[in-house]
Amino acid sequence: MKGLKFKVGIVLFALCTFYACHSVISQENLIGNWHYYKIEYTNKSIQDPLPDLEEQKPYFSFHEDGKAEIYSSGKILSEGTFTIESDVIKYEEILKGGIRRKIPFLVKELKGNHLVFETMIAPIQRITAVKGK
Repeated sequence: MKGLKFKVGIVLFALCTFYACHSVISQENLIGNWHYYKIEYTNKSIQDPLPDLEEQKPYFSFHEDGKAEIYSSGKILSEGTFTIESDVIKYEEILKGGIRRKIPFLVKELKGNHLVFETMIAPIQRITAVKGK
């Protein structure tokens, strides 16, 4: 019986440690312009071309009021609103005619001025960005 209690205790300790260490992103840390400096497919066998970051200079802009835009080649590519749920950015794109499209992004890492997130629609892309002006 002592062995079972010990094992249950270890499992509970591990779960508590995992949840205590699991980072949850905050809107405050996300606000700003996030300039992409690396885009890759998580599935290395995909050969589709990726955008030219030097030429297009894409970035995601998040605002305190919950609005956001995606820029590319100096123009707004997409605009909408966002919310944060645990480690997912829920972006809702507002298209012409008032049509809305929900696009989730999984945040893999957010530390200071460094952000790594993934698209959650296949083919999955991992984007690494740095916070800038």
